[in-house]
Amino acid sequence: MRRLSRFSWNAAVAGLAVAVGVLTAGSLAGAQEVLTYKGEIVEVSCFKKGVAQSTGAAHVACAKECVQKGQPLGILTEGDGLVKITGDYAANKYAKLMDFIGKTVEVRGTDDRYLDYSRAIKVTTIKLSK
Repeated sequence: MRRLSRFSWNAAVAGLAVAVGVLTAGSLAGAQEVLTYKGEIVEVSCFKKGVAQSTGAAHVACAKECVQKGQPLGILTEGDGLVKITGDYAANKYAKLMDFIGKTVEVRGTDDRYLDYSRAIKVTTIKLSK
């Protein structure tokens, strides 16, 4: 009888240790590093096609038209290149970003992938930058 109790106690302690390890690993895996990118908000399809004036104020009207047709927006950075934008800021055809097209901004968010598995950022905040 005594062995059974000791065995049950050891099994319970081992099970608890495994459960704590799994919960700890799960919470660490879910935590993502916050990324910050500084660059210009651009419409992706014109930029990738190499349209000469695909950046800056000269391209804002065309970019807004393309976004309304379903084309994505991204942030064009000097060091990291073009990074597409996902998340709440991409909802409703990028409604929250329309006023930022062609402007230099700083975005913060977490690493993500776009529908075509290209690099993206799930933006949580955006502000104008110089």
